[in-house]
Amino acid sequence: MGETCCPAMDLQWSQRQSGAHYEDVYYCASCGHVHRSESYLLPLRFPFNNHCVTCGGDQQMVGPNEIRCTQCGMTDSEDRAIHDKYARLHPDGDYYLAAKALKETGRYVLALKLATASVKWGPDPTEAMILRNNILEALNLYDQALDEAYEWVERQGGPPIVWGLVANLEGAVGNLPGALTALEKGVKLDGANHPEWWTDYAEIKLHLEDRQGALQAAGHGMKADATRARCIAVIVEVGERYYANGQFAQALGACSLAGDHQEEYESLAWLRARIAAANNDTKYLVHWLEVTTKLNPAHAEAAEMLLPYKKPKGWFGWGG
Repeated sequence: MGETCCPAMDLQWSQRQSGAHYEDVYYCASCGHVHRSESYLLPLRFPFNNHCVTCGGDQQMVGPNEIRCTQCGMTDSEDRAIHDKYARLHPDGDYYLAAKALKETGRYVLALKLATASVKWGPDPTEAMILRNNILEALNLYDQALDEAYEWVERQGGPPIVWGLVANLEGAVGNLPGALTALEKGVKLDGANHPEWWTDYAEIKLHLEDRQGALQAAGHGMKADATRARCIAVIVEVGERYYANGQFAQALGACSLAGDHQEEYESLAWLRARIAAANNDTKYLVHWLEVTTKLNPAHAEAAEMLLPYKKPKGWFGWGG
């Protein structure tokens, strides 16, 4: 990047639009000085095979061996050559890897161009389309990202994983019903391989106060190690809400959904202890207080509740 007058920690990439062009701007977050600006046309239309990667325009045959964009005038070979040049920013010269690296550094405009190039010319268009959609989201082009995701999955036969993209995008724009619908379609098609969809579904259901729906989804999501903690958090929150309303049987039922994992989470054990106390069940009260303090020896409230039930040491209850 070269030397600059600003501390490296203050330098970052941002984006701006200038007419028909989009720019990656390298600037100082402290003083605002722009050190570098890169301007590009962006392919914002759905990346069909007959669309130009440079600008997204329609390509047409203009000769026996020549395809040209009707919008920017670039031939297909010129289009590919310039993106081959951009891809060489990555040591492997790979469109996808270059796009991914650029996204990670915040150069979203050039990243989008290379992700689109990977859709058209790369070995894995599905992987590249997912990256392209993620970059559109990073550019705050949520409507564009949503339109493309729906086009892909509903009209172009995209894979079930696209419903996860749709759900995330709908959630990002605040459309929770849309996110739920997308997740429902996703889990119906491939829920066994995507516990994160069940988990997202459970969290949204909890937000909407659909406790039974939240528990049902959490029961699916907690089967996977990667999503278990999030699902346990949903189960605990549902249980806490029942407990706060004096619905102790329902609270206990929620906790029981965690099965053997109940003794692995402090929040669950503590809730079980309080439910036992409310039900005057000394045996379970002591058990769950002991589990709670074992999981968190610093849990003062549980330790204080357990103290009267500790057996005295030594003969006749004194000494030790």
